[in-house]
Amino acid sequence: MRVLILGYRGNPYCGGQGIYIYNLSKELAKLGVTVDVMVGPPYPDPLEEWATVYKIENLNIWSIKTKDIPLEKLKRIFSPWNFADYVLTRLHLFPEMETFSFRAFFALEKILRTKRYDLIHDIQSLGWATVPMKGYGIPIVTTVHHPLTKDREADLQRNWGIWDKTTTILFYPLVMQGFVIRRMDRIITSFHEGVDELKKAFRVKKERVSVVYNGMDVEMFQNTGEPREENALLFVGNTEDTKKGLVYLFEAMTMLPEEVTLTIVDDGPPKKMTAGDLIKKYNLGHRVKFTGKLSYDQLVSIYSRKTILVMSSLFEGFGLPAVEAMSCQTPVVVTTAGSLKEVVSPDCGILVPPMDPVALKDGIMKLLKNKKLREKMGKNGRKWAVENFAWSVAAKNTLEVYKDVIKEYRSRV
Repeated sequence: MRVLILGYRGNPYCGGQGIYIYNLSKELAKLGVTVDVMVGPPYPDPLEEWATVYKIENLNIWSIKTKDIPLEKLKRIFSPWNFADYVLTRLHLFPEMETFSFRAFFALEKILRTKRYDLIHDIQSLGWATVPMKGYGIPIVTTVHHPLTKDREADLQRNWGIWDKTTTILFYPLVMQGFVIRRMDRIITSFHEGVDELKKAFRVKKERVSVVYNGMDVEMFQNTGEPREENALLFVGNTEDTKKGLVYLFEAMTMLPEEVTLTIVDDGPPKKMTAGDLIKKYNLGHRVKFTGKLSYDQLVSIYSRKTILVMSSLFEGFGLPAVEAMSCQTPVVVTTAGSLKEVVSPDCGILVPPMDPVALKDGIMKLLKNKKLREKMGKNGRKWAVENFAWSVAAKNTLEVYKDVIKEYRSRV
């Protein structure tokens, strides 16, 4: 089987999309799939060992003011798609996904002169030109971890003025994604509740959605054997994302004993101010610290050392920190929001309702008071993560979806 994977951002350090492309392509290759990858910048770490990589240009200038655009990028602005990117970003739109799809469409036309693919797998781009790609006679699958409606709702909640709300609405290409996703041969999402979310957001028919849990590197994320710290909570995530529900975790902290501390794996002030402002509001400056961005080795170490991972989320499309923590034998306290009630087994952690700081505090205290329970949940968590969330498992299940889609497609033509 020959598969082409599309992603408008390919680097594993740029976020979940890059991690997904890197690991899925690697594991699919191990299963005998011939994998080509077509990606936009930032480009991935070398994949040439197991995949052929086609690099698609993009200047990535959405958040850069015109006067601050580097000269080497300014020199390239007047090519057709770069100019389209420039004009649309000045109008406060985020065109990266749609212009990537057009670039990919024309690049693919050239590639198909000498190659043929059994299936195309789009990774949450859903740009306009993905639809005419079907004219090449190849079935197309797309992965959508969660609809962008959730991100827009979260951003609108923290927008105060009309201008801020307007630019947020312009930023998210929901009309485009809704139009495209309904025309894909199959949609893959990472949790069962996500099926209902896609139907609600984009009117996608449930029978066209397959659930495949995301993968993670269970070989990398293993307990290091370092001593556990006592009364040490850990939060891993973007503190500017209101969907993470940090305000409820900070409220819970005010009800926990003074010796309980919280370490946040993200940048704090002055780079990111939201969490810093909340810490001042709740007078938690002496109990909360930020680590900034960590390397994988540092992240594995901190998972292995802290007492409990806490996720106070209002919504999660997968909840990777919970899985990483469980893989490192660290018990978790998480809300039942989104995927978390599927991702975290009750044998591996404590689940509480979202937006309930008292329940969050009670869940944390239950584990802090019971070391044997923490150790038992830690061992259960490792087993659960390996059996359900290894990348090899995700790739195997994804390959089954591919086979089903190809069989269905060929029966129609």
